[in-house]
Amino acid sequence: MATFKTRARTLDMLGRQQIAGIPTAISELFKNAHDAYADHVEIDYYRSDGLFVLRDDGVGMSRDDFMTRWLTIGTESKFDPHRRPPQDPGKKSRPMLGEKGIGRLAIATIGPQLLVLTRAKMNEGASDLTASFLNWSIFEWPGIDLEEIDIPVRSFPSGTLPSAHDVAEMVNEFRGNAESLGCHVERKLLDRLANELDQFDIDPQEIDSYHQKLSLGGHSSGTHFIIKPASSLLADDIDGEPTASKAPPLKKTLLGFGNTMTPDSQTVIHTAFRDHKMEDLFDDVIAEDQFFTPEEFRTTDHRIRGRFDEYGQFQGEISIYGDTIANHVIPWGGGRGVPTRCGPFSIDFAAFEGESRHSTIPNDEYARLDNKTNQLGGLYIYRNGIRVLPYGDTGYDWLDIELRRSKSAYYYYFSHRKMFGIVEIDADKNRNLLEKAGREGFQENKAYRQFRLILQNFFGQIAADFFRESGVHSEIFELRKTELSKESKARQRREKQVVGRKRKFEADLNNFFDRLKNGKPQEETLVLTESVEMELRSALSIADSQQAAFKVLDLENRAQTKIRNLETYYHISRPQIGLSKAALRDWKVYNAEFLSLQENVFRPARKMIDELIGDEARKATLSLDRRVRTESALDGLAREARKTTKGLIQEVRDQAARVASGAREVAKESREAVESELREVLSEFQRIDFESMSDELFVETRNALETGVRDVMEEQEALLRSVLDQLRAVDTTGESSTAEQLMAIEQRNILLEEEAEAGAQLAQLGMAIEIINHEFSATIRSIRIGVRRLKAWADANEGLREVYDSIRLNFDHLDGYLTLFTPLQRRLYRKAVEIRGSEIRDFLNELFRARMERHGVMLIATNAFANAKIVGFPSSFYPVFMNLVDNAIFWLSQQNPRRERRIELDERNGMLLVSDSGPGIGVRDREAIFEFGFSRKPGGRGMGLYIGREGLHRVGFDLRLIDADGGAAFGIIPMNKS
Repeated sequence: MATFKTRARTLDMLGRQQIAGIPTAISELFKNAHDAYADHVEIDYYRSDGLFVLRDDGVGMSRDDFMTRWLTIGTESKFDPHRRPPQDPGKKSRPMLGEKGIGRLAIATIGPQLLVLTRAKMNEGASDLTASFLNWSIFEWPGIDLEEIDIPVRSFPSGTLPSAHDVAEMVNEFRGNAESLGCHVERKLLDRLANELDQFDIDPQEIDSYHQKLSLGGHSSGTHFIIKPASSLLADDIDGEPTASKAPPLKKTLLGFGNTMTPDSQTVIHTAFRDHKMEDLFDDVIAEDQFFTPEEFRTTDHRIRGRFDEYGQFQGEISIYGDTIANHVIPWGGGRGVPTRCGPFSIDFAAFEGESRHSTIPNDEYARLDNKTNQLGGLYIYRNGIRVLPYGDTGYDWLDIELRRSKSAYYYYFSHRKMFGIVEIDADKNRNLLEKAGREGFQENKAYRQFRLILQNFFGQIAADFFRESGVHSEIFELRKTELSKESKARQRREKQVVGRKRKFEADLNNFFDRLKNGKPQEETLVLTESVEMELRSALSIADSQQAAFKVLDLENRAQTKIRNLETYYHISRPQIGLSKAALRDWKVYNAEFLSLQENVFRPARKMIDELIGDEARKATLSLDRRVRTESALDGLAREARKTTKGLIQEVRDQAARVASGAREVAKESREAVESELREVLSEFQRIDFESMSDELFVETRNALETGVRDVMEEQEALLRSVLDQLRAVDTTGESSTAEQLMAIEQRNILLEEEAEAGAQLAQLGMAIEIINHEFSATIRSIRIGVRRLKAWADANEGLREVYDSIRLNFDHLDGYLTLFTPLQRRLYRKAVEIRGSEIRDFLNELFRARMERHGVMLIATNAFANAKIVGFPSSFYPVFMNLVDNAIFWLSQQNPRRERRIELDERNGMLLVSDSGPGIGVRDREAIFEFGFSRKPGGRGMGLYIGREGLHRVGFDLRLIDADGGAAFGIIPMNKS
């Protein structure tokens, strides 16, 4: 009687040759982890030595399970429910996804050598660990029967892992079996196998220590696959083609393994693939945020979701630009009253417009989402929450969406590059949708053909109902799209108008502050007054008194004009546009500083020139008619006023000609106002007897007359500029608002955007700190335990003593730094305690000692500070002192080393002071330094002072910048004393 024989090459043909590639093989292993009721399945790929480690925390396998199931081809689990793998009684039942058994065979695609570690979950604790080694290359050998190959399998007690020596023994056992079969194969195949076995220098105990989250130590259950070396193709699958615009193969295949994109989705298993490009640097290439997120679903332009019943009829909710049509029905006539073979299923997808001007998505978010959909967009299929390959791959147009769109984008509307979503099927209700053996999609049976036809009909009808002009609900889409297009054009026009004025305004402010910082206004005013003195002496030296008087009058007029010009040069008008928070802050500071210049520089200079000319004229017995002096000054001002208003009036008239006569009326009234004020001032001037006045009253009266002219000039100038700005902003099509309304809207929008951005950054910072704190604390605890355990070995082994001492010394140094931060652990200090100044001083000295020594900085604490006491949370105060001293050290290190570098801690009247001898803080930045995101430090994030002040506010304290003669000084004071 004859029988079939199974050659070893059968496994290679069923596995490595059957699977599409490494990403598909990994997907199959993920499915196996799902079937094992794992909550997590994670991969670590170390490029330096080609080590590939896959771990899960599922139910694992006992030795018997491993022998009878994992090492058995063609098990009966698919047909006999009593032979299915064990379930986790504490979890909801899961449908089997890896039923074809190709996952374990596909491992050969990833790499030729495998160490399997698995421990079964038992009712009480965990079973012994089962370990096995095999090299897949042997299954490529011709002439070898499957039963001739021996697979080493060993058991290890619960709580232990095999050592490097144990693995080496299993490798040698496999080597011996292979050599006994070597007579059947070519020598080069045997040499290749021997070379691969020599490379398998694996220590599971060391590998387990890398990531203890999914450790098989203790009583944990699960399965680990350790492969070395991984195929060189794996790195290519991760990186993709450098010039390609599509996602790399591994990302395309493994991203979204579980449904994490739709709102309210519940992921049963979480995946990770950490690509360790360097020893201490890795990137999770399939992190959930790399895929589509529920937030992106909620904020996109259109969302369509619903269910197809057993007859292929759709009923669901269609949201177009936020307007929702509930219970929308799309019939399918292909069923002819007979239930479909594919069964009922549901759909949920989002789409957005092809141009950002037609979209409600903000421009920056639109660009990011557009880039993501270009790489990953499409319609994915999920069976019981797990992705079915290759659906969703941009290169697999299974519904002919792109093919149809290429015929008419208007008619068919949808595109993979502008949509993302899922079709959900169920293993029980859609059992006739059968996957091909190699995972290249569903078999082309009647169920799948109906499935495709139903969805193709659905997309065509959705486009007809909502996105074509004649559609029953198309007015929703057309009206909103038209509105968005108008708004986009209006924004573009406004941006065109605004951008130049905004740049000029910011440049003017920067120029003002730069010149103010360098003392230019004072310097220029001094030069002016000195030149007046010189010219005055020259004029007074003229023998002809009448000619000298005219020279002096001319000098006075020119000097006053120069003063006014200087004042005008430093005067900045705010354009009627929205400003950023930083620009608003600068504008506020500018107004205060310009007012200070007027009060302390320009007006005193004007007064000094008046008095100087009067005094020198008297000394020279020069007869200067005060009436003539005042008249001459007023004439000059009048000419300037007329000249200023004349130019602006002409501009206003030119602009007004485009709109209406109302603008011309404003210009006319403005001119009349100037003339009226001038005539009133000149009339008042004619009624004044200057000769009988004292010098002080003369200067006061003259200033009053000049102020009247100047005020009306500035008032009308402001009015005319306002009108001019509005005229420039007027749009005769009626699509734009006024300049002031636009400015208010822009201003609010800019500030809200900045606040939202700051809030998002703070939220991300908080989450990052929480994660780091959790992970770092656990790591340090593990290191402490490991160092203590190492001591026992070092005591017994003299050769380890030196190594232990070195590790211990360096860890103590690190641990000392960590201990410094103990006060920062907020949860350990929820009760207010007494904090002494001396404790803060010692903390700062210990923390910054090395850095201060490096930069030659002294930290000095007065006795008053050392004796000071605060009652509060250390976590609220210590970070503030740390930040202040850290900043001080940085700025001190930037200044000339010959200058003293000193930081002083002091206490005065209940205020704790931190001051330094550095460059200080400019007037422009005095309030800005407390804003989130503001920093002058290269690479600074601008968070320290903001967070510190906010934290102090919550506990009743304030952080203030204190006036100091040199350097910067900050004070911490109770708010009830501020």
